[in-house]
Amino acid sequence: MEFIEHKEEELLNIKQAAKILNASAISLRRWSDSGRLPCLRVGIKRERRFRLSDLYKYLEQGPSSRNNVRIKNSKSRIAQIDLEGISIEYGSHLCTFYETDSGRIKISLPFLLDGLQLGDRCFLVADGDAKDHIINELRNVRSSIDDDIIAGRLVIVDNMSSGTEMYNFFEKEFLEASKHGVHRLRVLGDMAWFLSKNLSTKELCEFESKYNNGLGHQFPVVSICQYDVRKFSAKDVVGALRCHEDTFLYPLGRFLGV
Repeated sequence: MEFIEHKEEELLNIKQAAKILNASAISLRRWSDSGRLPCLRVGIKRERRFRLSDLYKYLEQGPSSRNNVRIKNSKSRIAQIDLEGISIEYGSHLCTFYETDSGRIKISLPFLLDGLQLGDRCFLVADGDAKDHIINELRNVRSSIDDDIIAGRLVIVDNMSSGTEMYNFFEKEFLEASKHGVHRLRVLGDMAWFLSKNLSTKELCEFESKYNNGLGHQFPVVSICQYDVRKFSAKDVVGALRCHEDTFLYPLGRFLGV
């Protein structure tokens, strides 16, 4: 990033730039921090400002050129989301890992926020502290989050007692969404909910495998299952990776909430 003094009226602030790129301010901060999107810093507070020409150049590059990431089945699946500066296709089932409370929201917050801003139907599977933490962080950046929940734009799922019940729930929800013309879905699952229900990691792996071989690739949904490594063993982490082969299509380091 360039640190210069510049007349603010000649530049776009982050909110204006985010609107042009159809992305969240969180995404723009990450892109500019990584150097993918040119950004100027102005004033005493060094606030971000963007040139309109730089935004247009960024859009003209296209997702594959911007991210240099291999996408599978590109001919059959066109619709994509942007996460961590990576274009991810609907019909993808990924896993992420974190080891701190702040790491919990590294992926979940921009993933759900972007979905709500773009009109996707979003699902949050979590309970206890994880659920409260994610919802509160969303509330801090989106004042209408409670209205989103009431209207069903964000569906909170925290009352399932088994993997089978969870799978049947999503099968019904995805079919209903399709019938009503909802063609973009997002699921964020904080998988510690399985442990809170006193379910075994074997049952969790069975659920993940079934979802991966079925719903996760049959519907226009991007599914992210995140694992708190403070609660799961190294063996569980390896098992999670086996059930989320889509994760290996992207730089794994982007999906570590550290």
